Amino acid sequence: MRTKHFFLLALLIGAFTTVSAQDASFFKRFAEKGDKEAMYNLANCFQHGTGGVEVDYNQAAMWMTKAAKKKYIPAQLSLAYYYIDGIGVVKDIDAAYKLCKKAVEKNYAPAHYLMAVMHKEGYHVPKSMAEYWKFLNSAATLEDAEAQRVLGKHYLTGLPEINQERDYAKALEYFEKAAAKGDAEAKRYQAICYASGYGVIKDQLKALDYYKEAADLGDTLSQVTVGQAYLIGRLNDLTIEPNYVEATNYVDAAVEQNDPMAYKLKGDLLYYGLGTKKDDKAAAQWYQKAADKGIVDAWNQLAYMCLAGVGVFEDPDKGYQLYKKSADVNNAIGLCGIGLCYEYGCGVPRVMSQAVDCYKKAAELNNVCAMKRLYRIFKEKDSALRNTEEAITYIRRAAELGDSEAQYLLGYQHLLGELVPEDKAKTIEYLTQSADGGYPYACAVLGVFYYNGENGVKKDYNKAFAYMYNAAQNSSSISDSLIGEVYRNLGACFRFGRGTEKDLGYASYYTARAAEYDDDGSVDAVKQLRR
Repeated sequence: MRTKHFFLLALLIGAFTTVSAQDASFFKRFAEKGDKEAMYNLANCFQHGTGGVEVDYNQAAMWMTKAAKKKYIPAQLSLAYYYIDGIGVVKDIDAAYKLCKKAVEKNYAPAHYLMAVMHKEGYHVPKSMAEYWKFLNSAATLEDAEAQRVLGKHYLTGLPEINQERDYAKALEYFEKAAAKGDAEAKRYQAICYASGYGVIKDQLKALDYYKEAADLGDTLSQVTVGQAYLIGRLNDLTIEPNYVEATNYVDAAVEQNDPMAYKLKGDLLYYGLGTKKDDKAAAQWYQKAADKGIVDAWNQLAYMCLAGVGVFEDPDKGYQLYKKSADVNNAIGLCGIGLCYEYGCGVPRVMSQAVDCYKKAAELNNVCAMKRLYRIFKEKDSALRNTEEAITYIRRAAELGDSEAQYLLGYQHLLGELVPEDKAKTIEYLTQSADGGYPYACAVLGVFYYNGENGVKKDYNKAFAYMYNAAQNSSSISDSLIGEVYRNLGACFRFGRGTEKDLGYASYYTARAAEYDDDGSVDAVKQLRR
């Protein structure tokens, strides 16, 4: 453990047990009269730059030493941390140990915790996991929240050095004890236990509640978790109603604590215009902040924006470099991005063999985008890379992973009989999977099949209407001829009550939309409906 960490621990194990909201001048008045608690509080003011004074470690150390000499136990322990980190004093592990030992002898719970850490790290004493475990347990027994949380984490993961196996029930017990004292991180671990079913029946709703409580206590990881849950409408396998106002509140709270992942989520809110006005330029700035802190997802998003010139000046070289950073850590999206760069010559020369190699590496990591790119490359008739067997292998893998476009493409191949044997049953099977997954093209095709009773299905106006109506709500990616037919059929459905109630207004509307696509007979039908 780096010594810097000890100083941070001091903030967590009771260094502020007597701090009040008073001015430093208030504490100084009483400290000069010999009040040990006032000395301690004044030291903390100088340590953190609160109470109207600047940070001054020398003053902090002076007043903390005075309080410690008066045998004020919290001051003795804080001074031990000062000696460990060299805060206002020369580093002196021996002095730190002696001060900690005095506080331990008074059964001061946070001192037991520090003694545990000193044995674990070998500060002044030989490293001993047995002694570490002994003092950690005594600190927890004395109700130190930090020790209880750490003990819970050891029971959650096990501690091989002392042959301590995992014990989820005990882990949860200690997390609950620490959380009851207001320990935000312990509250987060409670959430993790409920989310994963560790020592308790799995309950994602309770997990979300605990994450929110931890977030409200200032735990940044919980703020990010809750913010992301409200942003995407999901926490693990729990579906929740997206709430972009709440997402923004939690993300902003984490941003204030300079959390890099929160920077990325802030970029998402602005990029997609969720709960706020879409602002690609501002989104790019937040993505850049996250990318600078090493967030791989931000590298990928910013890479795409550089290639497309979205929110930033088009910069293929930077786009390639960002994707390469991601690919170098074996990120699937980064590998796929490098493949796209080589396929289209963005930031690098166009080299299809390199593109294929990158796509294959991404596909090994279950990236469906890469699988679909390989399908398209390998199925091209005039390509030197044509390989129909590999084309079908990759599109089938993508379909099996639940990608709705891949399911549609596989169904379409079974309809054509080009790369695989013609099979109407499999066509309908894959088109149904795709349409039920919301893929508009599949909805349109399957709806027309059911409307006409063709390609292996019987007429079913109820199914036809449901699929075609869904396709009509997402028509931008559907070819003109197909969407024209969908609109014509929907017009007929509303006109004659096929799969829905009769409604001449809607019948007229959809028939008119079909006429816009030069659908035969729709112009005359519109005239009849409007008489």
